[in-house]
Amino acid sequence: MLFRKYRFSKNEGCPCGSDLLYKDCCMIKKPRQFHNNNEALNHSGKMMKKSRIKICLHDGCKAKLKDIIRAHALQENRILNKIAVDKNVIMQNFSKAPTICEIEPGKPEPFYFLTEVPITDATVATCFCKTHDDALFAKIEKSQYDLETLDSEQLFLFAYKTFAFELYTEIVAKKFQASMFSTVPQLTKEPLSVHQYRNKELKLNDLQYYKQFFDKAIREKNYSGLETIILEIPFRIQFANYMAVSPPFDIRGKKIKALDKKTRRLKFVFFTSFPVERKSFILISVLKEDLDVYQDYFEQIRNSPLELMEYYINVFIPLYSQNLIISPSLWEGWSEFVQSGVQFAVADPHSVKLLKGLQFYLKNIAKSMKKEEIKIDSRSVAFDFFVPYKEH
Repeated sequence: MLFRKYRFSKNEGCPCGSDLLYKDCCMIKKPRQFHNNNEALNHSGKMMKKSRIKICLHDGCKAKLKDIIRAHALQENRILNKIAVDKNVIMQNFSKAPTICEIEPGKPEPFYFLTEVPITDATVATCFCKTHDDALFAKIEKSQYDLETLDSEQLFLFAYKTFAFELYTEIVAKKFQASMFSTVPQLTKEPLSVHQYRNKELKLNDLQYYKQFFDKAIREKNYSGLETIILEIPFRIQFANYMAVSPPFDIRGKKIKALDKKTRRLKFVFFTSFPVERKSFILISVLKEDLDVYQDYFEQIRNSPLELMEYYINVFIPLYSQNLIISPSLWEGWSEFVQSGVQFAVADPHSVKLLKGLQFYLKNIAKSMKKEEIKIDSRSVAFDFFVPYKEH
């Protein structure tokens, strides 16, 4: 069944992007041979660099390539500086080759482990021109605008920036997959590669719907189409993140049916977490039209104790976000065992078991809440991201 479902049809367009049918292209190409893992990794790295295109995602922008800048998803001076030590942070670095590990004997897999990255290179993508990056995001990036309290436009801009960088990531991922299929044609016959390609294609199509929403809102300067929950943490956290995800279950561990039956569109939630001077924000946004799916989820978030939300986010973000940025101070305060646990949660591409564990634990917490005796065992998770920043 797996092989039937995850394979390319002879008569569909070739996934390498050649504009030929699969049967006339990669299906009949000779396999590419690699002598060792390092050779394969080097080739993968070259294809990844080639895939990082320069584009401005602002609607209708016709900027030249020389005007495209290395934009930050999380602003360097206002946010990343508050997490950094000696201008470095801890995060996954997808610009370098992954580490090959064998979780199962005989099945080597690539892992992108957390490593030290200069803040000049952290959360960077070439997805906006200088003109639009400056003009669009001034209210969340320029020092004359306050971040201690957030208005509707600022909330919109944080969600939009999270969306834009997620869209760019998916555009690059699809281009990378096409390049790999073209140069290593035997990958088109591997069920896992085909499955990953199909998922990326679906997500990219879903995100195009959101692009139309954000583009229209920006044109009309109408920021009312989003519903945002502001979780205010009463201290300065030592991490940040941004992600566009479809949560598989809610705060009570109940499955969320986020796939629209009519349009087949998966509905996303936009998360952005960051510290300011003496407190921190976790922003959770959805389109108001998507509240048909997320209304109950949002009500749970609004009515849950902050302790429970910290627990939920503490586990959920490492499992779901490829854009988790950690302070070296927080990282070095953990034991090697705890660091290994975080590495596994972040880097493991097969996090189903960990998610199931979180879902089961949330169900138990929900039962205890009905009895008005909420019990959260901090020992159920080895790591704690909600450690307050301390002045040195």
